[in-house]
Amino acid sequence: MIRNGIRTLMAYLHLPPIVHTVRELDETRQEIEFHLSASAQDNLDSGMDSQKSEQAALQRFGDVNTVVEECCNVSFSKHIFWHRIHQTLTLILICVVGSLWFYTRNKPAEKTDLSAMAASGYSLAETSGDLRGTVVNSQGKPVNAAHVLAVVKTWPNHGFRQNSYTATTRADGTFLIEDVYPPEQDYEVQIATLADNHLLQSEYISMRKGILEPFRFQLSETSPFVLRFETSDGKPIAGVSAFPFERVEHDGHEHCVYFSSAQPVVRQSSATGKISMPHFRPGEQITVYVRFPESDWQTRRLTVPDRAQEFVLTPISNDYLDGG
Repeated sequence: MIRNGIRTLMAYLHLPPIVHTVRELDETRQEIEFHLSASAQDNLDSGMDSQKSEQAALQRFGDVNTVVEECCNVSFSKHIFWHRIHQTLTLILICVVGSLWFYTRNKPAEKTDLSAMAASGYSLAETSGDLRGTVVNSQGKPVNAAHVLAVVKTWPNHGFRQNSYTATTRADGTFLIEDVYPPEQDYEVQIATLADNHLLQSEYISMRKGILEPFRFQLSETSPFVLRFETSDGKPIAGVSAFPFERVEHDGHEHCVYFSSAQPVVRQSSATGKISMPHFRPGEQITVYVRFPESDWQTRRLTVPDRAQEFVLTPISNDYLDGG
C-alpha cells in the first residue's frame, strides 16, 4: 500500500507541465464564452440581429484560440515555480512522517524501573549521601542505644519529597544512615537524638548541596521527669501515647523531633498513668505530643517545674503540678 502511494506521487511529480494546465484552459474558455455572450447580448440590445451581434462580438474580441493560449502561458509562468515547490515540500513531509513512523515502530520500548529510584525522588546513583555521626555525653563518653531521628527534604523535578529515617547508636556511640540525600542536588536535613536521662538535642541543615560532615551530639544529663495522665477525678489513665516534640533553651534555641520520624520514641502510659520523659531541663518551655485513648494527637505546651518531678495531664485543660 505504501509502495503504491509512493509510485503514484512520483508519477504525479513527473507529469508534463501541460497536463497541469488543462483545468486552466477549460476555465479560461468558459470565461471567454461568458464574455462573448455578454458582448453579443449588448449588441442585440442595441438593435442588431442575432447573427450580426455574435460576429461583432467576435471581431471586437479577436482570435479566441490566441487569447486562450496567451492567458494560459501567463498563468503557467506565474504558478509553475511555486507549484513545483509545493510538490517538493509535500514529498519531503511524507518522507519525514514515514521516517518517524518507521522509527517509532522499531524503537525498543523504554522501561521505567521504579526500583531504581530512591525515596528522594532521584536515582539510586544520585542518592548516595549518608548521615553519620557520634553521640556522646557531657564527659565525651559514647552514648549507646540513643535514638537518631532524621528527616530529609528534597525537590526532584520541581516537586517536594520528605522522608524519615531512624537509627540507634552503637556501643561506640556512632550511627550511620546510608544513601538518603543527593549530594549534587538541593536538600535539607533535620536530625534529632534522644537518649534516656539525656537532653533532647537536634540540628537543622538548611538548603545546600554537597557531602555533609559527620554530626557530633554531646548530650547533657538530666533529672527525672514524669508525665502522669489522670481523669478529672484523679484516676490514672493507661494507654496514653506521648513523645517529646520540642524544647526551648533559656537563650531561645529550639530543639525538636519531627512528627513523621517520632515513632521509635513514642511511649505509652502504664497502669499508673505514668510516662518517663527525662529529656528536659527545669524551667524550659517544652511541647509534647499526646494522644488519649480513642482520641487524636494533640500538643501540650508546658514549663518544666524547677522542683516537681511529675506533671499531671488530663483530657481537659486543667493540668496541674504534683510535687510528690
